[in-house]
Amino acid sequence: MKKLVNKLPENGRYYRVLVLVLGFFLSVHFAWATAQKFQKMVKEFQKSAISDFIAFTTKGERYPLMHAIYELRYRVFSEKLGINKKAETKACSQNRTYGIAVPDDQKKFCRDYDALVDLAKTSLVQTALFEKIYQNAEPALLYEIERQRARDAIRVWIRQKLNCLNDEYRCGRDERKMINRLTKFDSKILKTYIRILLNLDKKLFPEEQTATFIKTKDLETLCGFIDKGSKKSEKPGMTLIHSGNFNMGSEEGLPSEHPVREVEMKDFWIDNCEVTNYQFLQAAAQHPFLRKSTFPRKYHDGNYLHNWQDDLVPETGSELMPVTYVSWYSARHYCNYVGKRLASEAEWEMAARAGIDSAYSVEGGVELLQDYAWFRGNSDGTIHTTAQKMSNPNGLFDIYGNAWEWVYDWFGIYSTFNVKNPQGPETGKYRILRGGSWSDPPEYLRSAMRRDALPTSTYNNVGFRCAAE
Repeated sequence: MKKLVNKLPENGRYYRVLVLVLGFFLSVHFAWATAQKFQKMVKEFQKSAISDFIAFTTKGERYPLMHAIYELRYRVFSEKLGINKKAETKACSQNRTYGIAVPDDQKKFCRDYDALVDLAKTSLVQTALFEKIYQNAEPALLYEIERQRARDAIRVWIRQKLNCLNDEYRCGRDERKMINRLTKFDSKILKTYIRILLNLDKKLFPEEQTATFIKTKDLETLCGFIDKGSKKSEKPGMTLIHSGNFNMGSEEGLPSEHPVREVEMKDFWIDNCEVTNYQFLQAAAQHPFLRKSTFPRKYHDGNYLHNWQDDLVPETGSELMPVTYVSWYSARHYCNYVGKRLASEAEWEMAARAGIDSAYSVEGGVELLQDYAWFRGNSDGTIHTTAQKMSNPNGLFDIYGNAWEWVYDWFGIYSTFNVKNPQGPETGKYRILRGGSWSDPPEYLRSAMRRDALPTSTYNNVGFRCAAE
C-alpha cells in the first residue's frame, strides 16, 4: 500500500487519501472475514475439544490443554485437509519448524496446512476475538465440568496456569514454548487469559463468592424458609391453597377482565414471597445457564439482570429484595430448576383473592392497602425488601405491589367454557403479569388486574414467585 501511494503524482493528495482509506477498509474486511472463519471452525469442533480437555485434566495429564489442542488440530486437519493419520502432517510441521524442504507433490498440502495453523495462531492473540469465542463456549465448558465432576481437577489446572502466566519460569518447558509462540508473553494478552481463568475459578466455586451475611433465620422469619432437616412444612416457604371454586375476573375492571366466571381449581402450592435476589443468586451459582453473562440472548431483551454488577454479584443491599430484570423465560427456568413451576393465572388470582370477591383481599381494602403493599403512594419510588408489609389472608407477602409477577399463561380474552383449572390460550404473543408494583397506583394492584408483556421483556418492577403441584 505504501509503495502504491508513493507512485502517485505529488499533486494527487486527494488520491493518496482515497487509497489509504480504501486500504484501511479492505484490511478491516479481511480481518473480519478471518475472524468469522475462525469462529465458525471453533464452534464446529468446540464440543469435542472441551470433552478432551476435561478428560485429560481428570486423568492428571501434566499439560491437558496442549493434549487437547493436538487432538483438536488433528480433527481440523482431518476435516479440512482430508488426512487419516497424524503422521501425514509431519513433513509440513518439520518444514514450518525447521525449514526442511517438502516434496513438490506436498507443497500445496503444506500451504493449506500453514494457512490453518496461522489462522489459529493469529486469532488467539486477538484478545477481543478470543474473549468472544470463550464467552460463547463457557456455558458448554461449565456444563461438561459439572457432568464429569471435574471441578477440583480443573481448579488445580487453573492454579498451575495462573502461576505460569504470571511467571514464565514457573511453566513446564514445553508449555512455556507453546505460550511463547502464541503470545510472546505479551502483557496485554496474558492479562486477558488471567482474567478469564480467574473468572472461571469464581464460577466453578460460587459458594466462595456468594454473600455469607444472609442468615437462614432471616429468610425463615421473612418468608418461611427453614433448614432442610426441619419437618415443619412439606414445602418450606410455600403455602398450600386447597381446591375449590372462585369467581375469576371483574365486571368493574378493564375489558380484559371480563367476563366474571366461576372457576374450579385443584390443590396447589405457591411461594409465600416473591423470589429474592439471594435465592436467584443461589440458583445461578449452582446452575450457570441462569447467569447474567450466559443466559441465552434469545430469551431476554438485552437487559437481563441489568442491576447486577456481575454473574454472582447482585446490587449491594438488594439481596432480600425481589429479583427484577428477569424475563418470563428466566422466571420459568428458575422455577423448573428448583423443582417448581410458574403459577397459572387462575392459580395466582385464587391465591390473591383468598376467598374474597372484592377488589383486594386485605382488610380495609384500598383505604388500608398501604399496610399490605408497596405502591406508588408509599414506596418512595423504589422496590423494597420482601415481606416488610402484612400478608394477605393466605399468608402471602407482597402478592399486591412491590413487583409485578410473571405467571405461566399466554394473554387472551377469557373463555366461558374453560373453567376447570384453566391454562389460558395455547399460543400467543404476550405472557401475563399480575399484582402491580412499587411504581403503580392502587387500582393496578387489584386481584383481577391483568397486564401483558413480551416473554423476553425485563423491567425494574417485574419479578415472580413459583408454584408447585
